[in-house]
Amino acid sequence: MLNNIKRIQKDKGFTIVELLIVIVVIGILAAITLVAYGNITTRANANAAKANAANVAKVAEAYNADEVNTTYATSAGVLSTYNGISRVPSGLTVQATAVTSANANGKTIMYLPRAGNTGGCVGYWDATIPAAVYVYVGNATGGVPATPTCT
Repeated sequence: MLNNIKRIQKDKGFTIVELLIVIVVIGILAAITLVAYGNITTRANANAAKANAANVAKVAEAYNADEVNTTYATSAGVLSTYNGISRVPSGLTVQATAVTSANANGKTIMYLPRAGNTGGCVGYWDATIPAAVYVYVGNATGGVPATPTCT
C-alpha cells in the first residue's frame, strides 16, 4: 500500500490521450470561429453596401431637388462630383457599369439615369444573396443588372 501511495505522488502531468483531446477540442472551436467570422464579414460588407447605396440615392434626390437642377443626374460622374447639400461619401466609387462580386466590399456603387433623367437606379452587390440589388429614385421602377439599364 505504501508503494501505491508513493507511485501516485510521483505521477504528475497529463497523458497523451488527455493532451490529444484538448488539441481536438481547440481545433473544433477554431474551425467554428473561422466559419462564423467569414459570415460576419460578408454580412457587414452587404450592410455597408446597402447603406452606401442609400447615401447615393439621397445624393441623387438632393441633386434633383437642387434649385439649379430640374432632372436627376445624367451620369455617375455628375453624381460623384455634385457639391450640393448632400455629397457622395469619400472613399466611395460611383460607376456606370454593373456591380459584380468583385464589388462585394460595399465601396463601389452603380448609378444609372432613367431615360429622360426622371429618376435613376442605384445598384450595389449584396454578398449574402449573392446578387446585384437596386434602389430606385424618382420614377425609376426597374433595371437589368447585366446590361445595365434603368427603367
